Amino acid sequence: MVAKAEQLERIVRELRQLPGVLGAVLVSRGGIVITASSSEEAHTETFAAMGATMSGAASAALSEYNRHGPERITVEGTDCVMVATDAGPKALLVVLKEGRDGVEQLRSSAEVAARLIRETLS
Repeated sequence: MVAKAEQLERIVRELRQLPGVLGAVLVSRGGIVITASSSEEAHTETFAAMGATMSGAASAALSEYNRHGPERITVEGTDCVMVATDAGPKALLVVLKEGRDGVEQLRSSAEVAARLIRETLS
């Protein structure tokens, strides 16, 4: 179990090292932080809980049309981009990046990390 926890921490820490990334959090579907790497100014628990809430709300909205998901949610702020990616049946990866450039690279990096997380948790 320790090896899995260390692997998850490493994956999230590596995402945080990408240019402009302010924070990366692996969160349970219920909003509990599994592991995180973020700037000092952030309230990681709140960020994680709101990421899980956003995913839950999107899932509820899609279910109204008998659709499944979401696999990924992208939020574009005026000065940032947040990507929340499905990381398995019990987890969600949420990454926040400063600026609005490099959205596709962020999505791609988050998807690779989420795949590694799913493999680690299986």
